[in-house]
Amino acid sequence: MNAFVELPSASLIEKMSNEEYHSRPEFSSSQLKDILRSGAHFYSNNILKEVDRETKTAMNFGTLAHTLFLEPDQFENEFVIAPKFDRRTKAGKEEALAWEQANEGKILVDAEQVEHARRIVANLQMLSSYADMQNNYGMAEASIFFTDPEFGLQLRIRPDYHIAPCRAFPFGWIGDLKTTTDARPHAFSKKCADFGYDLSAAMYREGFQQYYGTEEKPPFVLLTAESAIPFNVKQYNASDLFLSVGETRYRRSKELLAESLLINEWDGYSLEMEDLFLPQYMTKQALENDFN
Repeated sequence: MNAFVELPSASLIEKMSNEEYHSRPEFSSSQLKDILRSGAHFYSNNILKEVDRETKTAMNFGTLAHTLFLEPDQFENEFVIAPKFDRRTKAGKEEALAWEQANEGKILVDAEQVEHARRIVANLQMLSSYADMQNNYGMAEASIFFTDPEFGLQLRIRPDYHIAPCRAFPFGWIGDLKTTTDARPHAFSKKCADFGYDLSAAMYREGFQQYYGTEEKPPFVLLTAESAIPFNVKQYNASDLFLSVGETRYRRSKELLAESLLINEWDGYSLEMEDLFLPQYMTKQALENDFN
């Protein structure tokens, strides 16, 4: 294994619970994405802590697939398979309520969801990245805390999986598992843009480099799995252009957050009238059709 130096401004904690991690005061990539959208989004989601219940519910299946693939031993601690209750009757409603109270704190899933998640895991295990994860020392869901060198922000990351610097990966390796409706390149690249996966990649790579002290930042690989039958999977290496865009947006989000914290202002969108345009790809398609 290559020698590396741990920097004093960064620390790694393995086996930290999700609850403890998300209660920490350091800023996460999700929070930086909020401030990049608007100060009002950051304030609502992270200061007032208003929760979108529908969004939270939609995330449960992705979390289930993550757990069964990366930390299968944690399944029973985090999930419980809900039995079927006859909620049309008073007795059935009482039984359901009692059962839910007894399992409070766990994510409720049904047997079909678990079966589907296991099919995703089986498909993911056919990827070459999975062999890399098995053949080199690494950790799932390790929490890294570090200080932004430019704005002094205290930050935190929790890569789905990372491989420590070694002979095969001298600068380490970061893998990010994503469930999606369509894993094909044209569709998933749009999803990356919509959900700011480029920004996450930039932040994760910086935190990783600060902790391990590597000369260069690690490659960033996206493992994608479709959330519907037949649960196809793909693996993508984040390109230099992908990462460059992420670096730009990452720095801008830190700048906005540092400024907003300093002046304590959390504005929403601009209220000025603006012209609206269609996406560039639609304009391009229309022009190409006109010339055909």
